[in-house]
Amino acid sequence: MKNRLSASGKEIIVQGTATSPGIAAGAVFIFRPNTINISELELQIENTDQEIIFFDNAIQQVIRQLNYSQNKSELRYGDQFSEIFESQIAFLNDPELLKEIKQEISGSGYSAAYSVSKILSQKSDYFINLENTYFRERAFDIIDLKQKLIHALLGIDSNYQLNSPSIVVADMLSPSDTIQFNRNFILGFLTDRGGKTSHAAILARGLKIPSVVNGFNLSQVLQQGDYIIVDGFRGKIIIRPTEKTKKEYEKYQKEYDEFELGLEKYIDMPSVTADGKEIEFLANIGFPHQIAEVEKNKAAGVGLFRTESIFIESNAEPTEEAQYEIYKQLAEKLNPRPLVIRTIDLGGDKLLENYNLESELNPFLGWRAIRFCLDRQDIFAAQLRAILRAGVYGNIKILLPMISAVEEILQTKELIKEQEQILQRDGIPFKENIPLGVMIETPAAAITAHLYVPYVNYFSIGTNDLTQYVLAIDRTNEKVSRLYNTFNPAVLEFIYRTIRTGIENKIDVSVCGEFAALPEAIPILLGMGLRSFSMSSTYMAETKKIISSLDIKSCIKLYEEISQFDQADKIEKRCHDFILKKIPDLKLF
Repeated sequence: MKNRLSASGKEIIVQGTATSPGIAAGAVFIFRPNTINISELELQIENTDQEIIFFDNAIQQVIRQLNYSQNKSELRYGDQFSEIFESQIAFLNDPELLKEIKQEISGSGYSAAYSVSKILSQKSDYFINLENTYFRERAFDIIDLKQKLIHALLGIDSNYQLNSPSIVVADMLSPSDTIQFNRNFILGFLTDRGGKTSHAAILARGLKIPSVVNGFNLSQVLQQGDYIIVDGFRGKIIIRPTEKTKKEYEKYQKEYDEFELGLEKYIDMPSVTADGKEIEFLANIGFPHQIAEVEKNKAAGVGLFRTESIFIESNAEPTEEAQYEIYKQLAEKLNPRPLVIRTIDLGGDKLLENYNLESELNPFLGWRAIRFCLDRQDIFAAQLRAILRAGVYGNIKILLPMISAVEEILQTKELIKEQEQILQRDGIPFKENIPLGVMIETPAAAITAHLYVPYVNYFSIGTNDLTQYVLAIDRTNEKVSRLYNTFNPAVLEFIYRTIRTGIENKIDVSVCGEFAALPEAIPILLGMGLRSFSMSSTYMAETKKIISSLDIKSCIKLYEEISQFDQADKIEKRCHDFILKKIPDLKLF
């Protein structure tokens, strides 16, 4: 695409990635915060002590800005986004980070602005090169804080105004950017960078603002006032739409608004099928602040809390006490509903920067998850003690990732027993006999799940990794990712075996991968015997609607039918046709 669009011409359609649903149509507002050339900051300074004072003042100025944004957010939207700003403030208050930047100023003799740029660029580069989407998108928070600190040090005004209804187009948007805009004038967001789990995307979904990431540097191509449509369902960006296209999208938006309005009633409705079978809906969360979404959507509890976010977002390994406070707060908010805490799934694409570990040829098959934990028992033991202590305040369960052998379960149980003895010796209250579960996400675990029965209380099927490992497909590799499909007969067979093993041995089973919230997958999971789903809480109202329209008998019949199919696309199409026949008004965007 050229750097500029011609003044006249045909409609242009660009395919991006949808990060928040909805349709936005209107004029473009290009948001370009002042950017700084790093080489221009590379100034030798004589008084390093004075430069450190400038740096300390800049830190306090940016923290005040973030506090202002947080207060503004709370006045408008309550506390649902507070922890996003708290995490940024905590980052700037981290003593190790402050020490590292001050040492750079003193040791290099360069300006505070250059030192900040150097250190925070290194950290953002580390995060942005991780394969895992959750942690890669934390880089955008660091880039935002870097810019804020440099602006504070150089006295650059970061204020901006949005004075009319517009679609905000930017290279990237930070949480504070999102909050600072006048909500009454925001039609939608279009960014060059970001993703579904970025803090800006979380805010956009919470505020019901359509959002798309384009990946084509459209912020450098579009001009102020250009008319575009942002399709937050399909990820499309339509530049210079025709009148026909505009009318089509007006119709799409009206249909979706009516559909969304109709979903609201399902939040408060019981989770039962058309023939009266109760189904459990649990929520997946990756960050503590997402508990607000869990409460809003009336989830029966948290079926998966990915604790690695606590580790990756810290510049240093989080202490037992810091972890305990997070687990305790979540447990208290949910009590008596369950809080399933997955122990750290570090390694593979989520190695901690400060461990200086060597790269592996096959990180997804390497030193990660339970393997990492059992080798680094100092880290694992601290997390287990924090969980045991927090168990006093609610209904906590422990979940072990990437199990492939009984020995790993037995070693963990022995380590838990040792931590209980330590806490008892020190007179620290803790919960005994916390339920222990395992992730079924390797072929070994799915085939031998019956061997785990004597040692665990429940199974949680992680369909994302299970699909990857069963099909031997790296889902992050663009050359083969098209072959990644959980509807593959082999993957479905492993899921079915695990569910049946649970039923036959009276072991609770849930599915916590993305497959659990896929409308086409829900009837076959019910047909397999699944009665507990764990997903992003934003999908719960729609999933309850689907469940309420299905009966178990027809779902069993559907699974028996598709189990005879030999191709994933045929299975997926049959499920698609089945669900639309049962629920004609379902919007499969």
